[in-house]
This record gives sequence, structure tokens and C-alpha cells, in this order.
Amino acid sequence: MKEIYVIGDMDTVSALRLSGVGGVIADRDTAPSRFEEVIKKKEAGIVMMTSDLAGDLQERITEVNLAVDGPVVIEIPGIDETEGFRKSVVGYIAEALGISLDS
Repeated sequence: MKEIYVIGDMDTVSALRLSGVGGVIADRDTAPSRFEEVIKKKEAGIVMMTSDLAGDLQERITEVNLAVDGPVVIEIPGIDETEGFRKSVVGYIAEALGISLDS
């Protein structure tokens, strides 16, 4: 079974862990290595990464998203971003996958 992971700051990761999402705490220096660790996990189906960390990894994220056997990587706002979540985590996942969950 595939799992969802989040890579981000301690507050964002902690908040999403409460809903059962696996998490890895990272900062700008450790983000590239943490990202590689998570995408190599066979059970990783969706990887959410806060936008402050994903900014420097856009090329690699695109590469992973275009791979047939890799997880889907989704950029989400961190808990401290002033914009905040404009939609739910499920909304971000649906948008990344190109599906509609409206009935």
C-alpha cells in the first residue's frame, strides 16, 4: 500500500502527523538529502513538500513527477506562510493528480 509523506518544518510536519501522514523534518540545508531519502521508499506514493523547501528543488521535483515508477510530489504551503492553506491537503493532492473530488 502506498503512503503519504510530508517534508517540511517541525510545525507543518507535526500538524500533518496528527492525521496519520508520515513526516520528515528538514530545513533548506537538509531538504535535498531528505527528499532523496523519502522518494526512494517503495511505499511512498505521494510526497508533500513545503514551498520554502521545494523552491530550490524544482528541477528534481519535475524529474520525479515525470518518472513512471516514482511518487507524485506536491508543493504545499508551510504552516507559517502568510498565505496559509487556500484549500485542504486533499485539495492539493486532487489538483496535482488532475482529478475532481466534487460530487
